[in-house]
Amino acid sequence: MSFQLPHVYTAAIGILTAAGKAGDAFGPALVSEWPLWLLALNANDLHLTLTSPGTHWLPWYVIGTLRRLAEDPVFFLIGWHYSDQGLAWLRRKMGPKAAAHLAKAAERFGRFGAVAVVVEPGAVVCLLAGATRMPVARFCTLNLGGTIARLLAIRALAASLPGPLETLLDLVRRFSLPLALMAALVTGVSCLGFLRSDGGEERPASNGPKARLGLPGWP
Repeated sequence: MSFQLPHVYTAAIGILTAAGKAGDAFGPALVSEWPLWLLALNANDLHLTLTSPGTHWLPWYVIGTLRRLAEDPVFFLIGWHYSDQGLAWLRRKMGPKAAAHLAKAAERFGRFGAVAVVVEPGAVVCLLAGATRMPVARFCTLNLGGTIARLLAIRALAASLPGPLETLLDLVRRFSLPLALMAALVTGVSCLGFLRSDGGEERPASNGPKARLGLPGWP
């Protein structure tokens, strides 16, 4: 019987992914008038930078931090409970071209895992952190600390470049409609690729929901 990720995880990932794609698609229309709504949808580096000049620091930090952290515990728990099966699921979602990259990341995580959680806590890193049973308190501390440090750096960078940022924001305001249409088109194409990646078959589950991480020969 093939492994199926529990619906609570797929629902959480689906909702967060849809929110992120909506932020990408409508970013040009939201960045000036509704910047905090944009951050709630997708608090990537670009959106954080563009919304920094016209947004009060407190909601900017709170919403930005919470949104940046939203996916991380989901992938951490998938890795914690499903280990190799979770990695095989993620590899299928990423596609065959990413398999080699994912395998290398898994092999190197033991040496550089803590740094990776601080610097770039994406789906791969957080799932590997759970699969290798990184202590929960350590993961949360590194994840939160790295996220806050990143936001501090982005806020400082935006404050040091008021002129260029205002010029860029003015261009976004003037061409918000064509930019939004272009962003929606790109987002739609990426969504099609994501949905197509969901059509592959899962590998059979062999060791139950707590299968341990088998490096380097993971599935």
